[in-house]
Amino acid sequence: MINSDIDSLIEIMDNDFDLVNKILNNKKLNLNDDYDKINYTYYSMFCTHYDSFLLLIQNKLFSSAILLLRTMLELYVKSYYLEFIEKEKKTSILDFLNGEKDFPKFFNMAKKLEEHANVSGAKFDGVFKQFTKSELASYEKFSLFSHGKGEYLKATFEHQKISYTSQQITDVLKTAKGLFETLSTLLMYVQGFNDEVKILVNTYQEEQL
Repeated sequence: MINSDIDSLIEIMDNDFDLVNKILNNKKLNLNDDYDKINYTYYSMFCTHYDSFLLLIQNKLFSSAILLLRTMLELYVKSYYLEFIEKEKKTSILDFLNGEKDFPKFFNMAKKLEEHANVSGAKFDGVFKQFTKSELASYEKFSLFSHGKGEYLKATFEHQKISYTSQQITDVLKTAKGLFETLSTLLMYVQGFNDEVKILVNTYQEEQL
């Protein structure tokens, strides 16, 4: 069921979504570089799903929302993988678009991102590891909905329905919120919108107070 705390969280997520759209509507994006363009392309796809995800939650279609979240998580990891792994190797984006090159498996992308360090030695420090089997196993859990197996199949078979606690719904919402926040920040960073990055970071920090 949806309670007042969940309603409040959804309202915050809607406000964040509106804030980012307002920023982007008032900025001219640089899409001349293929890597900048693919970053925005994946971001646009993610946001389309994110908007639908919130509608599904509000309409209590939780299983469908979680299935969509799996797709959003893949787009999220691919965005970072291209920007921080393939871009350094100067891989042609056209190779991905034409199918001449494919992405590694999800867990391999997560592993490579965790191993990546920038020029100062900074690393992602668990950001992507949390989605893998050794941590929260988010990707694997979300995949059970799309593959129709595991504990969710068993629960539906035995009870003809799947019930969700408020905590489970909140956890799913917070996961989606975190993905949107960091992916929006990545887009602003890629586009060189440094002032807007600060606005987003400050907004997200205030929401945690």
